[in-house]
Amino acid sequence: MRGILVDWLVEVAEEYKLVSDTLYKTVSYIDRYLSLNALNRQRLQLLGVSSMLIASKYEEIYPPNVEEFCYITENTYKKEEVVKMEADILKAFKFELGNPTVQTFLRRFTKVAQEDYQASRLQLEFLGCYLAELSLLDYGCVKFLPSRIAASVMFLASFIIQPKKHPWSPAMQQYTGYKASDLKECVLIIHDLYMSRRGGALQTVRE
Repeated sequence: MRGILVDWLVEVAEEYKLVSDTLYKTVSYIDRYLSLNALNRQRLQLLGVSSMLIASKYEEIYPPNVEEFCYITENTYKKEEVVKMEADILKAFKFELGNPTVQTFLRRFTKVAQEDYQASRLQLEFLGCYLAELSLLDYGCVKFLPSRIAASVMFLASFIIQPKKHPWSPAMQQYTGYKASDLKECVLIIHDLYMSRRGGALQTVRE
């Protein structure tokens, strides 16, 4: 259910032309809220749009308004319900909304990794962004710190682009704080997503 929700939210972010930070913040808020509160499945989409409303206000210059988020759910929820859920999320988080996401670390790690890739810097950056968005879909990635996911994404992207070269340089190990062996479990999950062995039915990121 979480995967279906995130897949749909990727579509919403595309529809409203939201920046990628808004999407990552949205998914982070959903996971944080669910770690604190039990929620029935009928209210999962409400949590999703309310989280995106908060993330939009945090990240966007011109965030969509509440009515637009009601409209995108085909008016399944009233404005009052979205605003009430927004308040519940904010209270649950004690208004602490600025947590780093995968995207936060990915930007920094990409700059270091690109130093080894003169010919394909953009390719590395875009593949990294794609793999990171795939990681949002899988519940198996929730247990990892955002920094570990970002490091695993860079490891896998480097390997895909230059398979004959070891993907983890001493500079990357020093900068990220992770040895290659620390990344194995996370890299394998993201690789399965990349190969469509996991989350194959969730197509929005792939499209």
